[in-house]
Amino acid sequence: MKGLCSTHPNPDMWFPEEQPLQRKGGRPSRAKHQKQMENALKAIAICNHCPVRARCLEEGMREENIEHGIWGGMLAGDRIYLARTRKTGTAREQAIAFAEGVKAWQNI
Repeated sequence: MKGLCSTHPNPDMWFPEEQPLQRKGGRPSRAKHQKQMENALKAIAICNHCPVRARCLEEGMREENIEHGIWGGMLAGDRIYLARTRKTGTAREQAIAFAEGVKAWQNI
């Protein structure tokens, strides 16, 4: 059985934090950031109806996947927090910040 993401026309929706947000000059593009937030929420909504969600989340909790993408309906930051890992680093901090941003943006 395959996940719903495997046949989606925009698979990049499941890897929002890996798409650059910066435009020339080093300032973030608000429109691009907003689009990434919208895409992340759409991807999570699709995951919520996926028949392989539990297996996908299990795969997303693996060390090589935990910092990247949406797996089983959870953002990288959510999975890192769930794993309660003591490892720190810029990539993990950015992933947590992105996950918090998506949730905050959704409540606006």
